[in-house]
Amino acid sequence: MTQYFYNLDEEKKDYLGPHYSSAHGSVIKGERVQVAMVHKVKGTGSRLHTHPNEQFIYVLKGKVKARVQDQEKIATPGTVIHIPANAPHYMVATPEEDIQYFVSKDTSWGIAGTAVDGKETGAHYEPGFEPQD
Repeated sequence: MTQYFYNLDEEKKDYLGPHYSSAHGSVIKGERVQVAMVHKVKGTGSRLHTHPNEQFIYVLKGKVKARVQDQEKIATPGTVIHIPANAPHYMVATPEEDIQYFVSKDTSWGIAGTAVDGKETGAHYEPGFEPQD
């Protein structure tokens, strides 16, 4: 039976691109569009990365330090961020609070991207937010 209704809060959650990001959330994939509800802990986020699919992000909670190409901005709830295919970008939660955003991407590629530096060294951490051993 085909499923038409989903509750993203109840869907299985996983790390989305742990080789370059702290993103954690659930993903729903259709034939042509995939969506995700993404959470990042304050002071963490993604390193500069790309993917060959276009993406839209709608900020729901917190302040997001966002960079797309050579433009950087602090995005607040209600902001939509457009990321063209192959555009270098990152999304980082500011040190004040966790962030949550809704993502929509075409399915020409998966949900995760590839770090621009080619290294799989994990997420970005703002100073003072690095993992403690």
